[in-house]
Amino acid sequence: PRRAGRARAVALRSTAGLVIGAALVLAFLRLVNVGAVYQRLQHLQIDAALLCGVAFLTAYVVRALRWRCLLRPCRVSVRRAVAIYQVAIFLNWLLPVRGGEIGMSLLLRHTDGIPVNRSLAAVTMDKAMDLVPVVALLAVLPFVPLRLSGPLWGLLLSAMAVVGAGAGVLALAAWRRERALTLIIRPVRMLLPDGARARIEAFVIGFVDALLALIRQPRLLLIAALYTAVALGLDALFCLLAFRAVGVTVPVPVVLYGYTFFNLAFILPSPPGQIGSNELIGLLIFSGSFGISRSGVGAMFLFSHPFTGLLMTCTGLACLSLMGLTVRGTMRLAREQAEPPPEPVADEAGDWAAMPRKELKKA
Repeated sequence: PRRAGRARAVALRSTAGLVIGAALVLAFLRLVNVGAVYQRLQHLQIDAALLCGVAFLTAYVVRALRWRCLLRPCRVSVRRAVAIYQVAIFLNWLLPVRGGEIGMSLLLRHTDGIPVNRSLAAVTMDKAMDLVPVVALLAVLPFVPLRLSGPLWGLLLSAMAVVGAGAGVLALAAWRRERALTLIIRPVRMLLPDGARARIEAFVIGFVDALLALIRQPRLLLIAALYTAVALGLDALFCLLAFRAVGVTVPVPVVLYGYTFFNLAFILPSPPGQIGSNELIGLLIFSGSFGISRSGVGAMFLFSHPFTGLLMTCTGLACLSLMGLTVRGTMRLAREQAEPPPEPVADEAGDWAAMPRKELKKA
């Protein structure tokens, strides 16, 4: 019954996501000239398309190296860090709610035995590094001749509010650790039963301590910032080449700002495969704020969205295969993390002699 209930829940969420995605696609098609978009796609430049795919994958390799750097003093091989990061990107693209970040920590625990709260702190800092360029670009926005639309300002301010709240809690933890832990754990004590409360509290304490250890290493954060700058440049190169592949010339500042803001939208929930959401957000940013033709933006995203989805699927499945896992096996890791271990059961004689040694140790 539990498995059937999970299957029904997954089917319901997937169906709802696909219906929303179909509605977003219809809205996108009503906003663009389909004939002009088709004409641009007919003259796709294959060399620029292939190069933008290389830039897309290389940007995530650089981010994987940044995450590996933030995991110190835990040592993870470059190959494994890149493979796990690529699987996480694939899961984020596949699932309607971004679960790839949790998947990174679960896979690393499965392969290297690193505790989830330790690696999840590195994941959190890694994702926070992707928000640093947004803060920097907003700081220089008054000196750049670019005008942002109202919806884009709403997206940016919402993201900045999330960043500000996280930074405030982290600053409080660095200044008054016990007070910050009380602030975080108090809702846990109110919502969870006694059995799960102790586990979650221990997890939160380990997570906060790992985050504090990271922010007290300025040299490490500087190296991570350099990786972020390289990844940002590769993102801009991907966007520039993707526009060039459909015959659209876009100024470099527009590409830099536009694709950085576009990446920021990934913090929001999206339909499976980001169907329709990528195209509408791309129109909002590049056409609504920067004045690029709708047919050009539509052609760019109708080309790049399936292309990058294919790249993420192929590389994600290949990396899972290299680790001896499947998508179902990865989901099972998440369920095992969420469910408490089974209680040991004595035999009829009342002792534990009949239980295997490994099971007894786990119990």
